[in-house]
Amino acid sequence: MKKLHLQILIVVAALILFVPYLGSVRLFDWDEVNFAECAREMMASGDYMHMQIDFKPFYEKPPLFIWAQVACMKVFGVNEFAARLPNALIGALTLVIIFTIGSNLYSNKFGLLWVLTYAGSVLPNFYFHTGIIDPLFNLLIFCGIYYAIPGAHKSKYSLFLPGNFAGLAVLTKGPVGFGLIFLTITISWCFTRRQAPFPSKLLLITGLFTAGITMLWFGADYAVNGPQFITENLNYQWRLLTTGEAGHEQPWYYHPVVVLIGCFPASIFFFRGLFGSATETQDGRAMRVWMTVLYFVVLVVFSVVKTKIIHYSSMTYLPLTFLATVAAMRVIENVSEWRWWQSALLVFLGVVLTGLAVAVPLAFMNPDWMLQLATFKDVYLRSAIQQHVPWSGAEPFVGGIILTGVIFFFIKRRSSTQLAIAGLYGSVLCFATLMLPLLAPKIEPYTQGAALDFYQSKRDSNVIVQPLSMKSYAHLFYTNRTPQVSAGIVGDDREERTQWLLEGGSTLPTYFVCKVNEADQWRNVDYLTELYEKGGFVVFVRER
Repeated sequence: MKKLHLQILIVVAALILFVPYLGSVRLFDWDEVNFAECAREMMASGDYMHMQIDFKPFYEKPPLFIWAQVACMKVFGVNEFAARLPNALIGALTLVIIFTIGSNLYSNKFGLLWVLTYAGSVLPNFYFHTGIIDPLFNLLIFCGIYYAIPGAHKSKYSLFLPGNFAGLAVLTKGPVGFGLIFLTITISWCFTRRQAPFPSKLLLITGLFTAGITMLWFGADYAVNGPQFITENLNYQWRLLTTGEAGHEQPWYYHPVVVLIGCFPASIFFFRGLFGSATETQDGRAMRVWMTVLYFVVLVVFSVVKTKIIHYSSMTYLPLTFLATVAAMRVIENVSEWRWWQSALLVFLGVVLTGLAVAVPLAFMNPDWMLQLATFKDVYLRSAIQQHVPWSGAEPFVGGIILTGVIFFFIKRRSSTQLAIAGLYGSVLCFATLMLPLLAPKIEPYTQGAALDFYQSKRDSNVIVQPLSMKSYAHLFYTNRTPQVSAGIVGDDREERTQWLLEGGSTLPTYFVCKVNEADQWRNVDYLTELYEKGGFVVFVRER
């Protein structure tokens, strides 16, 4: 089949995989809702140059991804589907790009296997169903680095493309976009310095083009508002680096563990792809070295950063799946052997993931069993799990698909290695695809359902809804708070605005929401009336 036909087929298949059921689950608080709320407020305020939360300046992210969400919301309305659609489209673009790169570098077979490796690994597949920034950011970083690799492509414009992609990455998530590309280029040269001089020209042009692209927005913002966004964003980046922002401080090994488990089964093959082979071409070696450097740059940088959130290491997925594909192709072509420790790790992780995927729905289907456990003491979780959520009984069997793929792999490995690997990745692809429509809508009510139900009940009402102590953006999005209501609330940040509302500053009926394990301190406040407790949340009202 011709390359163009395969590219079209990949795009169609990706859209079939990623687009359906995007709106079947409400947005998860807080990253998904955060970005969707920025997009909603752009539309509500008519200010498309600046990010806002509660119609106050929001300095944590530049606007590129938010603009993509706005474009989708203009077409499909302000809803979950539109908020997540950009990543589904980015998913299709990502898969066709890695196929094209893989086929140019090796063969169509390699490109297709890379696509299957990426789509058939748990977290890489999952993120294309979400409304977070990282899939776009990761693709831009990857493309910027790819076009900096000597000999890995034929474009005469390659000297200028890394800076263009770096600039777009900065407009997506901030200066870390340039930092990752700069570090990867510099460190990769250390491994290839005998073949090429120091890439000073490349770094200079990359820096200039990055500055030029980012100035299209940063410059315009600076002209209107001065250096405030740049200053506040740099302060935010520093807080992420030096403190456990929002309680997300984790041990240094957090990201390696997340990547090992979350990128199953690609992570099993990945380790063997780090090393060269006798059949490796010069271009193939260059790509392998640069992807290895990129992988470890991302892993080290975000392991050093104090704030550790699961998707911070998602940039590793592209180099990891490339290296995993290299290793898998060597096994298929009998260039290298499958090792016993790979079998052990495959069985171990396969059983762990299957156990979790089976145990979680079973536990929710049998809440009385969990409530009897002496270790299950968290008041919020005990309250949340007692909600009535209808389960069909088929949900635990979804997890069994993973173990089926592992068993199939061992049955077919000796007679048809290619089929065994395809079946392994195919099983995880099926599991990830079924997760969204079958499991996510059942899990969501336990985690945030009662709060979102209340927010939606007050949508477009002339009232104010405010969380008490929990950080949240969901009340803004799901009540459809207007600029007029926000303008009437006094305070520069969330805490000040909450305190002003508690003290009766607004003439509108004001509702407050908190988790049940934090409710006692508010139950003794004379001017608050408790309305009800449900699903781990307590709702209060202060009426004027």
